[in-house]
Amino acid sequence: MIATVFLVLYLLAHAYVAEILVTGMQLGAFATAILTVILILFGASPFVGRRLERAGHLRSARAFAVFGYTWAGLVLLFVLSRLTVDFLIFLVAPVAARAFAPFGALILTAVCGSGLALYAFMERSRVRVESYTLPTGKWPDSLRDHVRVAQISDVHIGFMNGKRRIRAIAARLRAYKPDIVVSTGDLVDSPIGLHDAYADALAEIRPPLGKYAIIGNHEYYAGLSNTLGFLERAGFVVLRNAVLAVGGIQLVGIDDQATDMQADWAQRELRLLAPVRRDMFTVLLKHRPDVVKNAIVRADLQLSGHTHKGQIFPLNFLTRLYYPANAGLYRMARATFLYVSRGTGAWGPPFRLFSPPEITLFDIGPGLPDPGGRPLPSILEDEVASTVEELPSQAMACSDD
Repeated sequence: MIATVFLVLYLLAHAYVAEILVTGMQLGAFATAILTVILILFGASPFVGRRLERAGHLRSARAFAVFGYTWAGLVLLFVLSRLTVDFLIFLVAPVAARAFAPFGALILTAVCGSGLALYAFMERSRVRVESYTLPTGKWPDSLRDHVRVAQISDVHIGFMNGKRRIRAIAARLRAYKPDIVVSTGDLVDSPIGLHDAYADALAEIRPPLGKYAIIGNHEYYAGLSNTLGFLERAGFVVLRNAVLAVGGIQLVGIDDQATDMQADWAQRELRLLAPVRRDMFTVLLKHRPDVVKNAIVRADLQLSGHTHKGQIFPLNFLTRLYYPANAGLYRMARATFLYVSRGTGAWGPPFRLFSPPEITLFDIGPGLPDPGGRPLPSILEDEVASTVEELPSQAMACSDD
């Protein structure tokens, strides 16, 4: 559904760009027809790149992908710039309306769009490090004072994110010395991202307690069997609907629902969490930031991604319609938390606008300060509230685990 919405918006954006150019440059019928053909060809280029990749024509696919995704991002930023220019002209009308003829507004839009594109391209490369401390009483005295977990998500290794970006991420991770590194899905973007050179670059990340990954929707799109081999070569332990105790905490990894669209994933998650030890801090690794009723009484922290926080403003408003917990730290019942990463890379266009990429660090241990966290969006409050009401019976039912 969301892919259909994006496709419709993409087509509308091209139609709007055509109208702006025709009006601003006062094009005649013949020039308008040529412009229409050019916009259709340019707009189709990312889709052509995908088809060429699937057919194995990687050199041609790379050229179409780089051009096509860059073009798609520029179209969105151009539209955003034009809307901004029109709004500013409206604020100072009627003086500005007379001063800025259609051609003048077009030039101003091009200047504004170029500035936005440069900023968005630079923001994509500026990976921020977000840090949180999570207190817990589930900490045996025999263990060290805390464990540091680093989350990466939605790197989308492929044509647009290659070895240089992976090595930059690895260098940042080494600098902060995490004990555990987890990837919460979409580490790769497509089959081109499964190259041995990329696996070797990821293998440079060597935390003392290991690296762990789950399957996102793009791992599925890239081909599960090949992706699993790639992750193994890169040094990741893949948690496919599995529970693993490491460093005093429990990691629970669940596949993305794209791997089986017919399955009841809520029930699968509940069954997966049912046997976890209640006296150990439990981290649920789940690509999409959905909150399953009754699951939050089993996991102390859910780590997710997928939304990119829209990646390019104002698409964050669209992603929030599908995922109300869109980005950041949210507090759930009984001091449990949900964290939604903005993503460490970028999907498609090489731009991020007002949604910088991130690596997230979680220091988990006793006696740490409370990190706060926003309440869950109101659309999810009923899920949490009903779960809290059921906590006594849930706790009783789980006492024999």
